[in-house]
Amino acid sequence: MLLSTISLVVFLGLVAYDVWPIGVTVIGILVVLMMLLQFIVYAMDQISASALHIWTAGRKLMGRVVQGFRNLTGGHGR
Repeated sequence: MLLSTISLVVFLGLVAYDVWPIGVTVIGILVVLMMLLQFIVYAMDQISASALHIWTAGRKLMGRVVQGFRNLTGGHGR
């Protein structure tokens, strides 16, 4: 099934290239750019999610540190 799909796409690409080579080249480049763009967007999503997790963990840790210092001073605030 995969081989027949690849063969059909290659055949149609070659026929289209014979008719309009510049158009096929431009469309091919646009398709490649769109395929790369999805990986860039996915990477940015993963990076932002990781940064959010790090920020949340840091905030919780700082809360525990502040609470520990308050416990050392007898729990009196201001």
